[in-house]
Amino acid sequence: MIVTYSKPYGLLKGLLEFDVKIGIVSCNSCAKACETGGRKCMEDLSERLKADGFEVVDQDLIPMACNIALVKKPVYDGDILIILACDAGVFCLKKLFPDKKIVAALNTTGLGARDENENIFLMKEF
Repeated sequence: MIVTYSKPYGLLKGLLEFDVKIGIVSCNSCAKACETGGRKCMEDLSERLKADGFEVVDQDLIPMACNIALVKKPVYDGDILIILACDAGVFCLKKLFPDKKIVAALNTTGLGARDENENIFLMKEF
């Protein structure tokens, strides 16, 4: 799996604007396994942004954001898309939606695996 970690919320907030619509796209594969993506992280981020006065208009959970064929939603209403995925997923969304401002919410660390206790460990750093 690709190992990711979340950027600090304050940093992410600083990349956004209050007068635009925001969409959140989340990977349900590696990022979910790292607890930086998936439905729960997407919904938590949405609620936090709304509480801070941002207008969140889209939430989309993608099975694997790095696979262009699995990015099924053809249109997002958000002017800015926050991506909860690794760098490969961010690249795919940028390629598919060149007219949108894409904000990567995660940092990609490297290649990882789970041990017998379900802990994630980094095998190779990028």
